[in-house]
Amino acid sequence: MVVHLFEPDAPGLPIFHNFREFWPLRDELAGSVKSFLCFSLGVWAADKLVCRASWPDAWTREIVLEFPSSSDLLKAGQRLAHLAGFLTGDKWDLRPREAPLPLNFGASWPQFGKPTAVVLFSGGLDSLVGAIDLLEEGHRLVLVSHYDYGQLAATQQTLAAALAQNYGRDRLYHLQIRVQLEGPELSLRSRSLLYLALALTAAGAFPTTLPVTVPENGWISLNPPLTLNRLGSYSTRTTHPYFIRELAGLWQDLGLGFGVANPGQDLTKGEMLARCRNLRLLRELFPLSVSCARPVVGRWRRQPAGACGYCYPCLMRRVALHRMGWDRGEHYRVDVLGQASALRHRVQGQDLRSLCLALKTWQENPGAILARLWWGEYKPGETEGFSAPWRLLTTGFQEIANWLYGGGEAAIRNFLGNDGLDALPASYPSD
Repeated sequence: MVVHLFEPDAPGLPIFHNFREFWPLRDELAGSVKSFLCFSLGVWAADKLVCRASWPDAWTREIVLEFPSSSDLLKAGQRLAHLAGFLTGDKWDLRPREAPLPLNFGASWPQFGKPTAVVLFSGGLDSLVGAIDLLEEGHRLVLVSHYDYGQLAATQQTLAAALAQNYGRDRLYHLQIRVQLEGPELSLRSRSLLYLALALTAAGAFPTTLPVTVPENGWISLNPPLTLNRLGSYSTRTTHPYFIRELAGLWQDLGLGFGVANPGQDLTKGEMLARCRNLRLLRELFPLSVSCARPVVGRWRRQPAGACGYCYPCLMRRVALHRMGWDRGEHYRVDVLGQASALRHRVQGQDLRSLCLALKTWQENPGAILARLWWGEYKPGETEGFSAPWRLLTTGFQEIANWLYGGGEAAIRNFLGNDGLDALPASYPSD
C-alpha cells in the first residue's frame, strides 16, 4: 500500500494537507524535522489503514513501514520503532530510506515580534487552560492545531479568536494544519505522534529554540485502566509521561534541542481548572471548547454537532466541571446522571459503567488499580517516581466519586453502594 502527500496522478492513497502554511525551517534542522514529520505521517496513516480486527488477537498488528528520510534519522530507527510500538501496541518494522524530502514550506511569519513558546491547541478544555496560563505568564504563543473536519476547525478558530481579543493579536498566532486521510481503523493510538511532529515543524522555523507545550491533565496522561479489558495500549498512551520523556530524549540526541513539557502532568483535570491563572476568562470560554470523542455523531440523525455526554472524555470533563460548580447536564446530548436508563444502555452506558467499576475497585482494593497501571521505567531502588501518580489517583477518584454521588440517579448510587462516598475524603485537599 502506497500513501503520498497528495501528488497529482501518483498511485496510492493521498493525504490531504495544507503544509504550505508552515514557515521555512532553519537550515541546520530541516533534514531531521522533515524526516520526523514523514515518519509520524507514515505511522499515523498505517494506524488508520490497517484494521486491528483482521489480526489473531484483534489488536496487535505487525506493520512494515517505509518512509523517506534524511541521513540524520536513519540511525534512530530502533528508537522510533519503540516509540511507535509503545503508543499503538503494535510491532513496527521501520525501513527509512535516504531520499529527497520535497516538503516546501513557504509561508511568511505575519506577526510583530517572535514567539516564545509553541502550544498544541486542540480546541479542548485542557489546551484552553494551557494557553491561558502561558499567556498570563507573558508568553507570545504559536497555537498549533490539527483538524480533519470542519466543525473541529471552527471550534479551534473561535477559541483562538477569543484569546486574541482578550490578550491582543500580537500575543498569539493560530496555525491550523489540515491532515486528512480516510481509513477504516478508529482506535488511532498514534495521533499524539502526528500532533507533536506538527508542533516541532512549527517550532523549527524560528532562530531560537522554543519549548513545545502539550497541555493535558495527568489523569488522562497516565490513563489508569478502568477495567481489566483496558490494559496496555487498549487505554490510550498519547501523552503518557514515559512517551513524552523518551520523545524529548530522542529530539535532544538528534540535535533538535526542543524540550517537550506537559504542565498538567501531576494534576487532575479538576485541578487544572481550579488553578487556571484567569478563572474569569476560563468560565466565559469553556462552553466553547469540545472534549468529546464523537462530537459529530449526531449527523447520522441529522442533528447539529455537539458533545455526546457519554464517552469517556465527556465524563471526565463533567467530573472536572463539577469540581468548579460549572457542570450542567443539559449541555450534552445525553445527561448520563439525569437519565435512569443511561447506566443500562449498551452503548451510552459503556464508559459510565467502566468508571463506576473502577471507583468501586479503588474503594475496596486500591492495589488492584495500581497493579493495572504502567508507571514508567525506574531504576532499582528508585521510589520517588511513585508519589505523584499515587496522589493523582487519590484526588482523581475523589473527584469522580463526588460527581457520581453528588448528581447521579438512584440507579448509579445503588450500583456504587450508598456508603461508597464515606470511603473517600469528604472534601478536596487544599490547592
